[in-house]
Amino acid sequence: MRSQVMDWQGVINSLDSLVFQETGQHLDNLQTAILRGVLNGHKYSKIADDYNCTIGHVKDEGYELWQLLSDLLEEDIAKSNLRATLERLGFTNSQQKIIGNPIQIGNLNLYGNPDSQPKSSASKTDSIQSDIPIDALELTENQRRAIAKLISFHLTPAQIAEALGLSLEQVQHNINP
Repeated sequence: MRSQVMDWQGVINSLDSLVFQETGQHLDNLQTAILRGVLNGHKYSKIADDYNCTIGHVKDEGYELWQLLSDLLEEDIAKSNLRATLERLGFTNSQQKIIGNPIQIGNLNLYGNPDSQPKSSASKTDSIQSDIPIDALELTENQRRAIAKLISFHLTPAQIAEALGLSLEQVQHNINP
């Protein structure tokens, strides 16, 4: 019995959007073919045959692609762990896409495009005000790095606070100290 091939196009589109957002360039045809092939369990030899190039060329391009994705996702990405890593990071939720559309991590929904954010969520979260002492607003270095990374994905302070389990005031204080 042949194994079912999953449609990974939404994941590839999300990765392409991430690459474009960070580098200003889209994935090229071979990079897309490598992603599609690897995600569907194909060997480099099949990808090379399908793309009409040498296995060596596919391996070289694959290596560069894994380095690019490793840098962007701040994860060690390789052919051998691509699928598992993307699943762990939430890229394979067929109901949601990572970039420009709602993001779902567990029970948490984030909205990459502020225009698509539900009004009730935005107005309720953005209007929260409290008198938290300045000492309580300080975050760890890892939390500050996570905030910076999420800002680069154009998430709002309210979305970042929800994603990291922080108060809106903590996020705002660390964006504009």
